[in-house]
Amino acid sequence: MGKSNPTPAPDYEPLANASREAAQVQAKLGRDQLDFAREQYDRTAPMLERVANQQMAAQSEQMGQARDYYNYQKDTFRPVERGLVADAQRFNTDAYRNQMASQASADTGLAFNQMQQQNQRAARSMGANPNSGRFAGMQQAGGLALAATRANAMTNSRTQADQMGYARKLDAVGMGRGLAGASTAAYGGAGNAGSQAGLNAQSAGQNYMGNMNMGAGTIGNGQRMQLQGLGNVLNNSVNQYINTQDSTLGDIGAIVGAGASIYATKGSDERVKENIVDVGVDQRTALTLYEFNYKEGFGDPNIRYSGVMAQEVELSYPDAVVTRTDGAFNGYKAVNYGMLGIVMKEVA
Repeated sequence: MGKSNPTPAPDYEPLANASREAAQVQAKLGRDQLDFAREQYDRTAPMLERVANQQMAAQSEQMGQARDYYNYQKDTFRPVERGLVADAQRFNTDAYRNQMASQASADTGLAFNQMQQQNQRAARSMGANPNSGRFAGMQQAGGLALAATRANAMTNSRTQADQMGYARKLDAVGMGRGLAGASTAAYGGAGNAGSQAGLNAQSAGQNYMGNMNMGAGTIGNGQRMQLQGLGNVLNNSVNQYINTQDSTLGDIGAIVGAGASIYATKGSDERVKENIVDVGVDQRTALTLYEFNYKEGFGDPNIRYSGVMAQEVELSYPDAVVTRTDGAFNGYKAVNYGMLGIVMKEVA
């Protein structure tokens, strides 16, 4: 039986080298990214720090404005509000209404007296007797009408003055109320400035960490590419080994098949053999090996074989021996050479 030459193993070194080269390229790119991240951090960190400091200064200024608005509203406009409340409470009392009535009565009396004295002076200047009944009646009627008008005008003027003062107080209170909102807005602006300052202070470090992660990811991708490439090399090598083993097992199977064929057609019983010569011992099974010819009727007497004797095998390996029931070998013993790991073969 001929033996085929083994197929040379494929050269996977270029694939392994390519994987290592790809990993080196990725590693260099990753280091470049890390260097750039550091450079960017060094360049932007001082600038962002200045921006954050300015925002903190703006926060302090807005806090001062907020306190100023609050203090101004508290010191200037709260007293006005308190006075407005006090006036509203005072206007809605019987005492205030009686006071207003008394003022109206006093205004009327004062106006009447002034008009009466003025009429008497006018009568004297014209030579009339101010004590005459007719003159007195005329003067009294006109004086009363004028006094009533003047008293009413004086009362209305006071009322209008009170109403105007009340309105001015309301305007002042409204303006003061707006300061509370301005104070709140200033406090809110200060808080926003502080928050933005914190974000800007953190952004340089966050950008640096993000770029570092990118660089590390690039390096990791290179390592994974290398491992994947080397893994492919390993898998191919393993497959090549398995294929080689399969080929070897196929050769063994062919040999066993040949042995089984001999087993199926030619017995190993010493009674069907002649010219038997002891040629050695099989080291693994310790069985004696012989060269022999088959007797006439059991095979070609001109072909010489090497093998074992069924009777000896049966003593040590009974499972490897059977009794044939076919053809010329019916009733003779045969050996399963495959179970022994021994090859029965032709010899020159």
